[in-house]
Amino acid sequence: MQDKRHAGPDTALARNYGASAVDDYDTQTYILPPLRDAVSRARIIAEHRAHPRGAAAQPGHRPPNHSLDLKRLSDKLRVSPQAGKHTIVETVPWQEYSIGLLPGRRGGVIRITKERYATREDAEHAIFLKRLRLLLDQYGVDYSASNS
Repeated sequence: MQDKRHAGPDTALARNYGASAVDDYDTQTYILPPLRDAVSRARIIAEHRAHPRGAAAQPGHRPPNHSLDLKRLSDKLRVSPQAGKHTIVETVPWQEYSIGLLPGRRGGVIRITKERYATREDAEHAIFLKRLRLLLDQYGVDYSASNS
């Protein structure tokens, strides 16, 4: 016997409207305001460039943390659909890192781009800038005033 499944009704619940609306509100309220200001955006980008994965803890001192603006932005940029999401691929162990695009399904092949980086931190920052540009484009924020 064939299992017939139907798509079900097209409702706000089925489209996950509540979570999408809250995410959009949070993005516009907490994440975009510092990104709309070119000086603040440049500060956030520079902070990420200096320590893409956070700074190392030193003996006897509390570990340094990213600013609240960068924390919020990083969390937002990490939560995106898997299909086409940028990821780091170590092409030569400890020497060369590339950017790959996730297939969005288990067992799929990661498509590796031609971009190459000498350190993982450089690759992390390149992905950060790509995701940031996508976010700003999505909300119509002019990115041209930023320095990468």
